[in-house]
Amino acid sequence: MDQSRAATLEVHFKLFGTDGVSLQSQELSKALRKRGWQVHPCASDVPDGAEGLRIAELSYQSEDALALRQRLFPSDGSAEPHAADELLAEVFNRARRIRTRVETYIDQHRIRQLHIRNIMSLPYNLPATVAFSQLIEERTDVHFLLQHHDLYWEGPNARTFHTPYASIADLIAGSTCPDRANTTHVLINPIAARALQERRGIQGIVIPDGFDFDRKVATLDEQVFRARLQTVSGDTSPITRDDLVVAMPARVAINKAIELAIQFVAGLETKRAELEDAPDGLGARRRKLTPAGKIVLLLPQGEDLQDNRDYFDRLVAYARALDVTLAYGGDIVVPDAKYTPGDADHFPFYSTYQTVDLVCYPPEHEGFGNQAIETVWARLPLAVLEYPVFKAFVRYHIPHFISLGDIAGLRRLHTFGGLHQLSDEVLERALPSAVRVLTDHGMEAQWVDENAAALRAFCGIDTVCEQYIQLYVVGLNRLG
Repeated sequence: MDQSRAATLEVHFKLFGTDGVSLQSQELSKALRKRGWQVHPCASDVPDGAEGLRIAELSYQSEDALALRQRLFPSDGSAEPHAADELLAEVFNRARRIRTRVETYIDQHRIRQLHIRNIMSLPYNLPATVAFSQLIEERTDVHFLLQHHDLYWEGPNARTFHTPYASIADLIAGSTCPDRANTTHVLINPIAARALQERRGIQGIVIPDGFDFDRKVATLDEQVFRARLQTVSGDTSPITRDDLVVAMPARVAINKAIELAIQFVAGLETKRAELEDAPDGLGARRRKLTPAGKIVLLLPQGEDLQDNRDYFDRLVAYARALDVTLAYGGDIVVPDAKYTPGDADHFPFYSTYQTVDLVCYPPEHEGFGNQAIETVWARLPLAVLEYPVFKAFVRYHIPHFISLGDIAGLRRLHTFGGLHQLSDEVLERALPSAVRVLTDHGMEAQWVDENAAALRAFCGIDTVCEQYIQLYVVGLNRLG
């Protein structure tokens, strides 16, 4: 195509973190640039000196954004007299500033293609949603690919965006998921596509999250990394080379159900004798677990921790109650894009998979589930709660995994704020499978080889990137 048209503005609240949306944007941007596209990032966290447009007002985590969100969606559901008109005025005023900066930038750089992630379906920052809704309506010379990783009325999101103000609810309904001649809607799973069709009558296109299975990452000194981790419960002695490390590599958020990974690791302790007796060691790195050695659950991400501090504190209390050694790496692990080679104080996120023996990934709700994909790329065995999208979509492309059941089989604890819990029957099935794949190295090799081959064909970044380019070109051609 005409190279002057091969440019896109990549838009999200933030694009340079380790959350799933940021990582997906980074994957696609890299692949597009290899194919000659100009990709201009637009977010609240575009680094100093980088090409792109940094708009602080796009943040949903700034003090201003948090304060506005609390007023729009008060946790106690109470409405202030006459507040609706003031809130509407403030939202539109902030939206105008965002829109002006975006419009100026795209005109200066002759950009006619915007790829907007989640802003049009998850109003964490309602002024941003309104700003782009206005642009979509008025800039009919620009194509907008609207990618919905989440929908605000689905799962835990529904509670987050409940407002007592009818005018705010109407504004959200009218500005989210706009369906115009210059828009294309992309969903990352068929469940969300069906929900969008049923609620809004919009026919979306399903494209799975993409991953670069050939990506190169920095090699870590495993022992240095393990020794630098912060142990927040259990055995606080330094984590050594022969300790068995199970990772839950998602960010700390309530929908990730990390308490199930804690329960799983506590269950592995009951299998310690079998793990210690493994003649050829454990996992691909042949760990030699001793009676004094540890079975560790690692949480490597610190993304959005302050927004989920109460949940994290409950997780730590639960881990202490089960005497699970829980390690946290959020203070030392950074996004790969922000890592500077030679930085002795930090470690790039993707490289941390090198130090792990098994991944336990038990979210109750996910739009796709990037950590499952990353686990397969890292050639590690996977224990997974079959969350709805996994069960309906992803599992058909991962031949081998340890099942932790599905959300219908979960129970609730009466303590620790009602954390989720696996049934005894599910654990009794899962733990022997975990022991076997850790001790049977032929089985482990077969699992990781066959998983990688199947998943690459499904969501390798080359395949996914070409699908997006096709949508870009079709969308631009529709404009004339």
